[in-house]
Amino acid sequence: MTTVSSKLLLLALGFLGGIAAWPAAELVLYYQGSFLSYLAFLALLGAVVGVLMGAFFGAAEGITSRVRRRIPSGILLGALVGCVGGAAGALVGQAALWLIGGMFLLSYKNMQSVVLPVSRAIGWAVLGIFVGAAEGFRALSPKKIAVGVLGGFLGGMVGGFALEYSRLLLPGFALFRLLGLVILGLAIGLFYGLIEQGLSFGVLRILAGELKGKEFLLTERRVRIGRSLRNEIALPAYEDLGEVQADIRMRKGEPVIKNLEPQVAMLVNEEKVQERKLKFGDVIKIGSARIFYKYG
Repeated sequence: MTTVSSKLLLLALGFLGGIAAWPAAELVLYYQGSFLSYLAFLALLGAVVGVLMGAFFGAAEGITSRVRRRIPSGILLGALVGCVGGAAGALVGQAALWLIGGMFLLSYKNMQSVVLPVSRAIGWAVLGIFVGAAEGFRALSPKKIAVGVLGGFLGGMVGGFALEYSRLLLPGFALFRLLGLVILGLAIGLFYGLIEQGLSFGVLRILAGELKGKEFLLTERRVRIGRSLRNEIALPAYEDLGEVQADIRMRKGEPVIKNLEPQVAMLVNEEKVQERKLKFGDVIKIGSARIFYKYG
C-alpha cells in the first residue's frame, strides 16, 4: 500500500467510524432522560462515539502493513483508548462550557451559537487526541504519539466545529448528527495523515516479494527492519531475513542504515556495505528484500 493509499484508507476508516457511531449515539440520546445525571449521559455519549471511532482507526496499522495479526489488537486498543478519550472529551467539553459561559455569557447574546459549539468542539478535540495517539501507545513510540496528538487535536477541533454547527446551519435536516460525525471522522483521518507525512524524513518502498509496492513512512529516530512483528518495518514473509535484520537511525539530521545480521549481506546500490548514509534514490537489498528510499 502506497502512502497515498494509506491516507485514503485513513479517510475511509474515519468515514466508516462516523457512520458506525451515529446509530449508537442516537440510541444514547434516545435514553437521555433515563440517566441520573447529565454528566453521566455526556460521558457515556462520548465514550460510545470514542469506542467506535477508535476501533476503526485502530485497524489502520494492521491493514496498511499487511500484518493481519495486528488488526484485532489494534481494534481492541483503539476502542479502549477511544472509550477513555470520548468520556474525557465530553466532560472536558462540559467544563469548558461552564468556564467559557461564565467568562463571556454577558458578551454573547446567543450562547447557543458561540459558547456551546466552541466548548463542545474542545471536547471533540480531546477525543481526537486519544484516537490519534492510540497507535503510538501500541507501538510505544513517542514520535507516533506526538503525531497522533497533534493530528487528532486538529482533526477533532475542525470536525467538532462541523458537528456542532451542522445542528445550527441545518435546522431542518434530520441527519445533521450523521453528517457531523462523518466529517469528524474524516477530519481526524485527514489531519493525522498530513501531520505524519510532514514530520517524516522519507519513505521506504518495497520493490520485490510479497509486500511489493508497500510503502513505509519514516517518522522515528530509529526504524528497525526485519521479520519480527515488533519492528517498525515488519517483513515476516521474507524468510531469509533476521528477526531484526537492520535499522535506520538519524545522525546529525541524516538517516544511516546499519546491517545487524552480518551473515545476510546488505547492498546499497549494488555495493556491499555494513553501514551507510542513505540518500534519496538509494536501492537497498537485504536477502530477497529490495527497498527503495525516496521522498515522502
